[in-house]
Amino acid sequence: MTKKSLSQTLLDAAKELGFPKATVAQLEELDIPAVKSLSARQIRDLRNRVRVSQGVFAALLNVNPSTVQKWEQGKVKPQNAALRLLNIIDSKGIDILR
Repeated sequence: MTKKSLSQTLLDAAKELGFPKATVAQLEELDIPAVKSLSARQIRDLRNRVRVSQGVFAALLNVNPSTVQKWEQGKVKPQNAALRLLNIIDSKGIDILR
């Protein structure tokens, strides 16, 4: 089974929900990149690269500081919106959130 890109998943959902064709066409044009998973080390390296503490990183991501700590220890993996934000920070830098 192959994973769908986020844009394809949203496109399929939009079609199923009966969104107007113009909206579906606009969604296709977005070509939203797939979200890549990040290891505990990659998350820690990302935070260190943007030069912020766990507390500041948590505040920027709107999560609890203990959540960032658990991500960096590999106890919990970020998912959904948090993982998308981490991917955005990784590709565009921390200033995108300010």
